[in-house]
Amino acid sequence: MERTISVVTEKGRGVFSRISGLMERRGFAVQGVTAGSTHRPEHARYTFVISGDDRTAGQAVRQLRKMVETVSAEDLGESGYVERCMMLLKFCPPPGERTALFEAMKSFGCLVADDRGDSVIFEAMGTAAHLDACLDGVKSYGLVEAVKSGPLALGTR
Repeated sequence: MERTISVVTEKGRGVFSRISGLMERRGFAVQGVTAGSTHRPEHARYTFVISGDDRTAGQAVRQLRKMVETVSAEDLGESGYVERCMMLLKFCPPPGERTALFEAMKSFGCLVADDRGDSVIFEAMGTAAHLDACLDGVKSYGLVEAVKSGPLALGTR
């Protein structure tokens, strides 16, 4: 089971290092992480996906709240949340399969980010599960490489 934890901190040098160090020292298995700015210039938001149950997520939140720089920390699974990840996929499709590739990517809601004729890069956005399904569904079309971001997530309450 995976849990999504959101942490808002004061911006500063070494904050991410201290958070990731805490997660490592306490033995939390981090599956994904995203860091970014918020609507407040003095704050940063970190979104962690960790392996574990309610107890593990609760322990992670309690530990994160003890950090001096933490403004808020919450287990987003408790109240519901919206999650989005991004993925870029690069293909070098054989000439006869180019149309089929574009149709397959369209069915997953992907957009063309770059088309050089012999290679094409698509961008996809959605939940981690949606992107995993997309990747599984299009591997056979000449996939060269792919990269997926960690999640961005906001609680719904």
